[in-house]
Amino acid sequence: MAYLASNRFTYWGQLGILTALTGVGLIIGGLASIIPLIGKVKLDELTSPGFINDLLKPENAATLRWMNSITNFFLFFFPVLLYSFICHKKAFIHLGFKNQFNWLSGGVVILIMLTALPLVSALQDLTTMLPWSKASLLKFKLAEEAYNKQVAVMAKMDNAWEYLLSVVVIAFLPALFEETLFRGGIQNLLSRWFKMPVLAIVITAIIFSAVHASYLGFLSRFALGFILGWIYYRTGNLWFSILGHFFNNAFAVTVLYMTSKPGEIPDPSKLEGGLPLWTGIVSIAVIYTLFLLFENISKKEIDRPGEELLIPGTEYHNNPFLDDTNI
Repeated sequence: MAYLASNRFTYWGQLGILTALTGVGLIIGGLASIIPLIGKVKLDELTSPGFINDLLKPENAATLRWMNSITNFFLFFFPVLLYSFICHKKAFIHLGFKNQFNWLSGGVVILIMLTALPLVSALQDLTTMLPWSKASLLKFKLAEEAYNKQVAVMAKMDNAWEYLLSVVVIAFLPALFEETLFRGGIQNLLSRWFKMPVLAIVITAIIFSAVHASYLGFLSRFALGFILGWIYYRTGNLWFSILGHFFNNAFAVTVLYMTSKPGEIPDPSKLEGGLPLWTGIVSIAVIYTLFLLFENISKKEIDRPGEELLIPGTEYHNNPFLDDTNI
């Protein structure tokens, strides 16, 4: 259930607290991410021109994984968790961390994410076809190459143990941290505020895609963000969107593992595009059908965050300053 603000914060106040804490998390995460480098590099080397290139070497894979996990924790997870404890009495329930989990619904979520792959591919190819200038397109591709280079080092998998480690670091932790902020925090807040859940889903998906700073992948990540947002909106259970996000990431890690030889740096560009555009249209139709199935199977779990439900025995109102002990 989406609870009213428990400590008399207005929606503007809640947004301010969440934004401020996220900014603090960004600073702390940037500083804390240096911890894995202690004893490996000197302080003056951090500002040297070639530091990033030296860091993006296969032998630094473990260090990069630690740095990435620490940064994501303080940027995406810690701020929204603290915000929820400040603004809501039942912090974890408010975010959507429910004890109940329908595994049949979870299976449909995985099918939805699998079916979305052709749509993601089509949108990425469609983005490259837009009338960009040559200079802009070159800039976008260079940015993608830089991102892929970092992912390739972190996804270096010479054996099954490193594969499992990559699944945790590249697939599970980002899914847990990012879904907590974007769906449990931002979308949840905007849904309750605007009373227009679909608008909240769209805005959150835009922010979600923009944060990943991928020009050519903006539309594809927006589509994934919308799908994950809809799953969360219809159930109020954050574990379903975390599962969907995790599967999407884990599928990519698995493909990289299976297509790379031991000792070889994987090539994330293999995951980009390549499918006919018409498969994207078919993908939309199948996703819609699966969502209908999801609705039918998940009837008992449907709780639509954003609709501030009347708690039995209380009078509903939307004024956070009125005395209401049930919140």
